[in-house]
Amino acid sequence: MFRLKSPALAGLFFVLSFNLSGHVAAKLSAPGQQYFRGFLETFTPQVLKREKKGGNPRWGGKNRDCAGLVRYLFWEALQPHREDFLDMYPAVRAVRRPDFREFSAIESAWAKDNFTAPQLMARSVFLGRAVDRGRLKSGDLLYFQSAELKIRHVMLVLRTGSEIFLVYHTGDARNELRIRTLQDIAALAESEWHPEGANPVFRGIYRPAFLD
Repeated sequence: MFRLKSPALAGLFFVLSFNLSGHVAAKLSAPGQQYFRGFLETFTPQVLKREKKGGNPRWGGKNRDCAGLVRYLFWEALQPHREDFLDMYPAVRAVRRPDFREFSAIESAWAKDNFTAPQLMARSVFLGRAVDRGRLKSGDLLYFQSAELKIRHVMLVLRTGSEIFLVYHTGDARNELRIRTLQDIAALAESEWHPEGANPVFRGIYRPAFLD
């Protein structure tokens, strides 16, 4: 059950809070990580579908940007859910639900704030700038930054078998959620979006510190 009076607003502001050393207070166990990633892989496509039907009542307002999308999806993945939520997103019922007491050390580290994409990266582990498809996992983040081009953007990795998808919010007036394959992004005419080391705008791959 949600402990917050307004879950519709809670998803807008909840982000990870860290200790002074810059590390998360706890890391999810292997089964917990499996659930977290399985939830993202099942839930995220449903969020995109629901957006086309009139939006998501649990996510909106000023945090509708690329970082806000990541924060919202992560927040939902760490929560136990009531029947009304499962009725809204029925496919989530197929994801084996863990004992959420294990998640308390992570969930309790979330604080009311509005982190930017760079702040999310600072609270993740840098994996490098070379995209090794074999190492990518659901929940990984691709970060793009260029002061000259006024770019500061994050994409979320979803992996389904050997297929890798990137999910992101456009972060502009178009207010669109998109899901594209890694190959699609790599083939874009705009080279600044190519996830490769030769692209100075691509700053690398990051993994949230509570995941292996």
